[in-house]
Amino acid sequence: MKIQWSKQFFRLHRITGLIAGALLLILSITGSMLVFSDEIDHASHAHAYHVTPQAAPKPLHELMDIAHQALPGNPYLIAVRLPQAPDESTVLRAEYEADHKEYVFLDPYTGKILQQYSNTGHFTGYVLYLHFTLLSGRTGAIIILIASIALFLSALTGLFIYRHAIGKVLTFRQPLEWGNRTRRWRNLHRILGVWALLFNLLISFTGFFMEKKVLDARKNPTAVATAVPFSGTYEPLLAKAIQAIPDFKPVGLRPPRKAGDPIRILGHARESSFFGDYSSYVFIHENGNIKKAVDFSNASIGDRFNASISPLHFGNYGGILLKIIYSLLALPPGVLSVSGFLIWYRRKFIIKTHGKRK
Repeated sequence: MKIQWSKQFFRLHRITGLIAGALLLILSITGSMLVFSDEIDHASHAHAYHVTPQAAPKPLHELMDIAHQALPGNPYLIAVRLPQAPDESTVLRAEYEADHKEYVFLDPYTGKILQQYSNTGHFTGYVLYLHFTLLSGRTGAIIILIASIALFLSALTGLFIYRHAIGKVLTFRQPLEWGNRTRRWRNLHRILGVWALLFNLLISFTGFFMEKKVLDARKNPTAVATAVPFSGTYEPLLAKAIQAIPDFKPVGLRPPRKAGDPIRILGHARESSFFGDYSSYVFIHENGNIKKAVDFSNASIGDRFNASISPLHFGNYGGILLKIIYSLLALPPGVLSVSGFLIWYRRKFIIKTHGKRK
């Protein structure tokens, strides 16, 4: 019975590995690059992120009006990044539909547009879209979702298959034997698989939930978001949001999607930096009445779990050393997909063919 179970686990490991294999190479390379997306963006578009401080910035609604005039149509426009320092630009995003967004960087003092590009019109945006949709919207997102499930099952079954080798690998007693044509790929697969096991489980688990959000945003692919008229100013509302939550610092702002809805002001307060810059938020109406204020330092376990998905997947909650570790750990799944394929190919064709000749 034990032998039969082992065979079934090995078969499941092989099938799920082959299903995810081709995609893992793409996801591994793109994921490794996306760990440094912020650094890449700031280096390649430095002029868009930094401005010369002046006396007083323009009101946010004026900056949004400038962006609207530069953009086609009447898109739903949000403030992705409000300046957190005097020398920072204001970053807005026009959301036409799930697969089409435009980013506009403005000098908050002069209103000058410093940079404008689409979600796939710059390097990291293109890589991100490839990573989550294979450049094919909802269809690609479904394929990636299946690949994340396959990777998770492959890692779980790998844990069972290589359970007796874990101690040997982690204590460096498992030789690579690269000179042995029979064992080189098998041993490489075992060694990398053990070292990357926990990371692969983490990445596939968090990737599944992130991909679900990608799919949810594409439930209605023909939906087009448009701006709702706003006749007031945002600055008094931002001031009230700061008063609503102790130590609250606004970072982003989402206008209402339809008339009568409140404005959502996102930021951070006393919560851990692990949860990012947008975990606390305030819902406030145009007349200044606060509908809801959420201090994330008092968040529920469920909310904390949801907020931890993205930082755990991309490793952007630590310094450069953690990002380097994440970037390196993102590569083994791609190598495992290649070595796993070669092991399968050798057993399926080379050994079987040689056996028949004999």
